[in-house]
Amino acid sequence: MTITTDAVPDTMRAAVYHGNRDIRFETVPAPSAGPGELLLRTGTVGVCGSDLGEFAHGPLQHPVEVAHPHTGHLGPIVPGHEFSGTVIAVGDGVSDEWVGKTVASCGSVCCGECGPCRRGESNLCTTYSGVGLHRNGALGEYVSTPVEACIAVDELGLSMDEAALCQPMAIAVHNVRRVGDVNGETVLLTGAGGIGAFLAYVLTQLGAKAIVVDRDERRLAIAEELGAYRTVLVDGADDRARIRQAVEGEDVRLFLEATGVRPVLDTVLAISPKGARIVAIGIQHAPVEIDLAALTLMEKTLIGSNALVREVDFPIAVDLVARRRGRWSIVAPRVLPLDRLVSDALVPMSEGRASAIKILVDPSAAEIRDSETG
Repeated sequence: MTITTDAVPDTMRAAVYHGNRDIRFETVPAPSAGPGELLLRTGTVGVCGSDLGEFAHGPLQHPVEVAHPHTGHLGPIVPGHEFSGTVIAVGDGVSDEWVGKTVASCGSVCCGECGPCRRGESNLCTTYSGVGLHRNGALGEYVSTPVEACIAVDELGLSMDEAALCQPMAIAVHNVRRVGDVNGETVLLTGAGGIGAFLAYVLTQLGAKAIVVDRDERRLAIAEELGAYRTVLVDGADDRARIRQAVEGEDVRLFLEATGVRPVLDTVLAISPKGARIVAIGIQHAPVEIDLAALTLMEKTLIGSNALVREVDFPIAVDLVARRRGRWSIVAPRVLPLDRLVSDALVPMSEGRASAIKILVDPSAAEIRDSETG
C-alpha cells in the first residue's frame, strides 16, 4: 500500500447507525484500502433519501441484524454513500498516481464478471453492494472505496462539496437513460425533491423539455433555475385537472414519477396517454394495484429504475455537475458538521421540513458553513 506522508490514524470519529432512529457519534477503527481500492480522507457527504429511510424506518438495507451476503458486514455501520475526498492511500493493484487527487465516488461495488456486469448493467450485479449501504461508508473522517467507483475532479475545478453531488446526479442520469434518448421530448416529472431537482437538470441538459410538478413553490423555483420548461404547483385538491391543463397541447408520452407517493403514481397512470412510458423512480412503501388490462390495451410501459451503472452513468454525471460548477448552492447551500447530522438533517427530513434540496455533511468541520464552489 502507498500512503502519503500523513499517516492514517488507527481510529476516527464517525456517525454510526445502530438501528431505527439510533445514530451515535463514536470513535471507531479507521479503514484501510483493500485490493483495488482507494483510501480517502473524506471531504463532503450528501444525505440521501435512503439514509432517511434507514434512520426513520430501518434497518432496511443496512446489515445491522443480518449479515450482508457479499460484504459480510454485520452490526452497526457507518452510513454515507454520496461522497468526495482526497486520496491518501491505495490498495494492491492500484497506481500510486491516485495519491493526492480529489475524487468523487459513487460507492458502487460490483464484480465485473457476471452476466449483468458483462452486458453493461453493473447495478444489477449478482454480488452488488454499496459503500455506506452494505459496508462502512463516508460519514466518518476516512472511507475506503473501489477505484472503479471514483473519478478525479481536480482538473474539472469542482470543490469537495460539488463533487459530493455527482452520485445523486448519476442516479438521475440512470433514471433518464432507462428510456433511451430524450432529446426533443416533452417529459412530465412528478416531484422536485432530492432526485427530482437533479432530474429536471439532466432532462434539460439532454435536450428534453421538463414539465415539473410539486407541492412546494420553493422546489419548483429551483427546478426552473435548473432548466424546467414549465412548473405545476399542486395541493392535493384537484391535481389531475391542474396537470392535464398544464400539458394541454403538448405531446407528453414520457413520465418520471419521483415521489414514491401512491396517489401521485395513480395520477400518472390515469393521465398518461396511449403508448406512454412511465419510469417508477420513487420507491413505493406498500404493494400497489395496477390495472394491467388498461396497461396492455393502451400499450403503456412501466419501467423500474435502481441505482446507477458506474461505468456509464457516473462519468456523465460528473460532466453534468462540472457544467454548472460554481452554481450549485441553490441545491445545497449549507454544509453541516458531523454532530449535526441527526438534529439538522435526518430529523427535519423525517418531519418534511428539510432545509434544502440536498443537505451536505463535512465530517471534519467544527461548525455549519456555506457550501464551497470550485
